[in-house]
Amino acid sequence: MRSCSKLAAIGSLDNEKKREDHVGVWLVGVDTGGTFTDLIAVEQKSGELRRAKVPSVPGDPSVAVLDAMDKLFADGIDPGEISLLVHGTTVATNALLEGKGVRTGLMITRGFRAVYEARGWSQPKGADLLDPFYQKPPLLAPQWLTEEVTERLDYQGKVVTPLDEAALRVCVQSLKDKGVDAIAVCLLFSFLNPAHERRVAEVVAEIAPECRISLSSHVLPVIREYVRLSTTVIDAYVGPKIADYLTRLEQRLIARGLSTPQLFLMQSNGGLMRISLGARHPNQTLLSGPAAGVIAGAELARVTRRAHVITFDMGGTSTDISVIVEGRVLETTQGQIAGQDIGTPMLRVRTLGAGGGTVAWIGKDGLLKVGPRSAGSVPGPACYGRGGGEPTVTDANVVLGALSGDTVLAGALRLDAARAAQAIERVAKPLGLDLLQGAAGILRIVNTQMAVDLRLALQEQGQDPRKFALVAFGGAGPLHAATLAKSVGIPTVLVPPYPGLNCAMGMLQTSVRHSYLKSEVGVLSRFPAQRINELFGDLEQQALAEAREEGFALDAVKLTRLVDLRYPHQGYTLPVACPRDVTQDDKASLKQAFDTLHGQVYGQSAPREEAEIVTFRLQSEIDVPRLELPKLVQGDGRIERALKGERPLFDIDAGRFVTAKIYDRAKLLAGDRIAGPAIIDQFDATTVVLAGQTATVDTTATLIIEAMP
Repeated sequence: MRSCSKLAAIGSLDNEKKREDHVGVWLVGVDTGGTFTDLIAVEQKSGELRRAKVPSVPGDPSVAVLDAMDKLFADGIDPGEISLLVHGTTVATNALLEGKGVRTGLMITRGFRAVYEARGWSQPKGADLLDPFYQKPPLLAPQWLTEEVTERLDYQGKVVTPLDEAALRVCVQSLKDKGVDAIAVCLLFSFLNPAHERRVAEVVAEIAPECRISLSSHVLPVIREYVRLSTTVIDAYVGPKIADYLTRLEQRLIARGLSTPQLFLMQSNGGLMRISLGARHPNQTLLSGPAAGVIAGAELARVTRRAHVITFDMGGTSTDISVIVEGRVLETTQGQIAGQDIGTPMLRVRTLGAGGGTVAWIGKDGLLKVGPRSAGSVPGPACYGRGGGEPTVTDANVVLGALSGDTVLAGALRLDAARAAQAIERVAKPLGLDLLQGAAGILRIVNTQMAVDLRLALQEQGQDPRKFALVAFGGAGPLHAATLAKSVGIPTVLVPPYPGLNCAMGMLQTSVRHSYLKSEVGVLSRFPAQRINELFGDLEQQALAEAREEGFALDAVKLTRLVDLRYPHQGYTLPVACPRDVTQDDKASLKQAFDTLHGQVYGQSAPREEAEIVTFRLQSEIDVPRLELPKLVQGDGRIERALKGERPLFDIDAGRFVTAKIYDRAKLLAGDRIAGPAIIDQFDATTVVLAGQTATVDTTATLIIEAMP
């Protein structure tokens, strides 16, 4: 059941007057980004809204979370009034990106120690093909920390070679002596028969009880050895880090007076899970922040009645892009983070190193480069005045007028235009460019990089950009969106009410969601219906057990069955909805549904070919209270009420400054229409409207930017 909590529209977007006449019940979302940590809170009964934006603390992200919560408490909200808290964390992601996980050992079937080293026979692609210094990403469990286990199962899960326990104990002791903090176990065909892996775990717990143990039969019990192995190693590598972080965060929140049992983490699949399960499934949090942004984008598409949108989330460190077709968010089980392959179900997101804090530099070839390195939150762009001196995308926007010395980020950080100019000159002068040419060059490069990824994201799905709207959010997204949409050929830009807090909002617009997988390969027409129901029955028992552990009533759990099917000899699968209590007669409809889906996705199908079942997939979903977008009061068309002034804005295409009017978004009402060039300021972001474009405010408080007719 969807909660009826809404953001009340009381005259304007930013009506956040405190209410003293009742005790509130608050829903809170907190998203940790590379530069800022964002908080948004809504009171369930009244729809009152609060927000906070604080600098992230890379050394201990929980500090920034608590800083944001303290701002909320200082605003008059008692910790005991918070009924639900959702957190999106980058701890696991950063551990991978920075190579700061724990020392991890690997135990693998004897004779297969090269599987991880070979990386699934992956080869460099894209820009890596041109890099003479290219190296494959380092192994998280190197060969010197790899031990071979004497055992063997066949392709049916039957024992060929029994587990040699004496040799196993020697292997475990060896890893313990080498000081490992975690051990990943991936034995051949263990997804069919986990008995050997479970016995290995028992021996590890006996000899090295201080070590975290990650079993592939638990982490990802599916076919394909390398991806299962890589995902299990990632789980072990980041597990202790995320466990320590979540324990520390929970203790600090309780110390602040937070008493609600409804503490959730955002997952990579766009759903929530109890914070208590986070340490058990760390690999499922790797893309939690970007996933929340995609969920918020899908919700915006729903309320604005847009079937096709592409989300564009440009923050301080990176840009995340996702394609939503017919309102459906695309998922994948083939992801990669920092060059490490992961097979956990996740939303399909493209990430590139382009954000407001992305650093500009001069390459060895003497050409101007932008990214992927970021100045982050500390010291941040030069214009932040925190000691940073390197030129960044944000500094270029300050020099060119999209931002200015009058811009106050997050209500507290005033930008320093002089420092921004000094930083840009560091790369402009050596290249023989003046200040404006250097700043414009930085924006041209970063915009080109993002435009390329937008085109690729659409081309991969065979989609026409003219059918899409670009949903722009993140602190820097609305600054660049109008230019990118024009470049790519996307006719409409949608800027949500709080673009800089959109990921935090997305965390309050989803449900608790888990995926349970089990591979067992067989021809669909000959696969026993009884066995299909048995496998789904086992997955359902697992789902209900976790729901019970999370404190939910079992009748609140909605279960969806899917089977991953393929044609013979194919290397990829497609998921097809499967009915409950499958009978022999249901197989024909499953095959027909697969043929239809294959034709839709790939443009062709093979109805006369057999279909093979590869993986059984169960999805569980449990509704929790949700935030919904507001309805904004209709205006009278007089936008002068929101006019703040004007300033010069550099038009990169024209190569000259134009005069742009500046508007306060908090004073805009539904139906207001702004002609470009214009700049629309708000607490958490700045939106640029180009000459020849208009921005219209709709009843959901969304800015709709389109070319003038």
